Amino acid sequence: MKKNGKVLFAVGFLTVLLLLVPGWILGEHAVIAYHDQLDGEMIAYLLQAKHLGDGEVLPEFMGGAAKTALTPPAPGCVLLFVGGHGLLAFFVMQFVGCLVGYVGMYLLGREVTGRELPSVLAAGLYAALPFLPVYGLSQYGLPMLLWCVLQLRKDRQGKAAFSTVFYAVVYAAFFALNSSLVLAGFAVLAVFAVGIAGEALRMRRRKQIKKQFKKLAALAGMWLVMCVVYVLTNLSLLGQILGMGESVTSHKAEYALAAEGFLRGWAEGFLHGGQHSQDYHLYLLAAVAVTLVWTVLRGKIRQMSLVRVILYGLCCNAVLAGIAAGWNSSVGVALRKHLGALGAFQLDRVLWLSPCLWYLILACGIALILEAWREEGRAARLQACVCCVLTAAAVGVTGLLILKNSDFKSNVQKLRNPDYPVMSYADYYAVGVMDQVEEFLYQTTGLEQSAYRAVSLGIDPAAALYHGFYCLDGYSNNYSLEYKHRFREVIAPALEASDYLRAYYDEWGNRCYLFGSECPGYYTIQKNGFYFTHLELDVEALRGMGCNYLFSAAYIANGEELGLKLLREEPFQTEESYYYIYLYEVEAG
Repeated sequence: MKKNGKVLFAVGFLTVLLLLVPGWILGEHAVIAYHDQLDGEMIAYLLQAKHLGDGEVLPEFMGGAAKTALTPPAPGCVLLFVGGHGLLAFFVMQFVGCLVGYVGMYLLGREVTGRELPSVLAAGLYAALPFLPVYGLSQYGLPMLLWCVLQLRKDRQGKAAFSTVFYAVVYAAFFALNSSLVLAGFAVLAVFAVGIAGEALRMRRRKQIKKQFKKLAALAGMWLVMCVVYVLTNLSLLGQILGMGESVTSHKAEYALAAEGFLRGWAEGFLHGGQHSQDYHLYLLAAVAVTLVWTVLRGKIRQMSLVRVILYGLCCNAVLAGIAAGWNSSVGVALRKHLGALGAFQLDRVLWLSPCLWYLILACGIALILEAWREEGRAARLQACVCCVLTAAAVGVTGLLILKNSDFKSNVQKLRNPDYPVMSYADYYAVGVMDQVEEFLYQTTGLEQSAYRAVSLGIDPAAALYHGFYCLDGYSNNYSLEYKHRFREVIAPALEASDYLRAYYDEWGNRCYLFGSECPGYYTIQKNGFYFTHLELDVEALRGMGCNYLFSAAYIANGEELGLKLLREEPFQTEESYYYIYLYEVEAG
């Protein structure tokens, strides 16, 4: 790397790092996306770390659910949570993810384009994307994985250096250890296998199998290592899927699958991405398309390989979008209904591979412009300038969209104004409030948390779990169907009073929460004077599940009528807390 390249690389990474600094400064008061992160995956890491090597049950979760009910997306990262330092572990995952994403996309871009500027721009945007850090390297790590594959593949003599093979295999294992098999790993393995098969066919057609056997063996070795690591880190989950050992029917068997139009789904996936894989590439796609058409029409490009990479990338993303759309189409849904719990598998997560390709396409598009600039002729340079302006505008708009949709904006606002009305990490987990509840219960009963069971109302159960309470409720995408039915008896009155809640629980049910028809869909009730005038709850069923206490974010006017005893008139709170917490005892029948 030349000196100018080193400067560009450093400036790019420091820029990405600066986006993380506001959150680090705020600490527990940082704004962190909580959906599918603080409400579920963080709790999975904390509980799995707490019970590392300790049986197959999580006693605090859903009355003692199997560990497969909370499978951490990046198994290797569980070690970061040993000791219960959740926020610090989260920040470490965030930093490592951005670092690997930036370095990987830079190396990949430079390998394909041979240029520093396009690689740095693509790497900076990719590392800044608002991926959820709790998913480890599932998305951040893809560019580095593809770069390793290219290092093995580009050796034309089929005798890649031992160090190259060693580092590629080690990274493959590291990636598999710190990524999710069910969210991204299955797609990576499938695409990788297709790639190896294609490489073998190409070698056979050119009669080079013997000559380049070592190259093929190295690629196959990477794939095999990833398979082995994924299997070892997901043994319990795979055993459940395959019906090995004690068989438990997942609540996913009752998922209601809704079909969507194929063309609409394809367009959405291709132009915008899927859940948690939005990469805001639409403007980049438009700019690269203009550059690509201009380049092909001119026909004077020194490196047609860049054009091929762009076309390959576009085709791959079109296919991935097609797979996702087909899985959710009427035909796909009809087939999935015959698969039981496996029908709920989110095959549309193949779209998690798309962002890596989109930003590689961006790097190639910028490289095409730079190539054209080197050519002689005033007209060529003028046309290159037009493409450059369009691409610069697209990069700028994309950068603003990324900032707008990341936590950076909210954390900057929080630094400027501590009263900025957005829920923080401390707000979500009721830091300082749940501690008061625990201390009160210990002083009045003398019991440790393991001696009683609790549920939450208007407070995400993650807050109680975060503070060590043993809960009967929780958020899981893979708990037992039998438990779902038992918990349904508790909330049946609320479900009968609300069609929305009934469909939400019966047709999905990942959130095994207490609900109230007076505030449907709200799992976090801010302290603002709201109270339940007529809470629908089957307390007898709740008592039958062994519940002792209910933590409510709002006063329950009919609590005594239901059989709930308010243990303290004044709610627990702090001056800055998001919640009130009213403590109710489930009275003996």
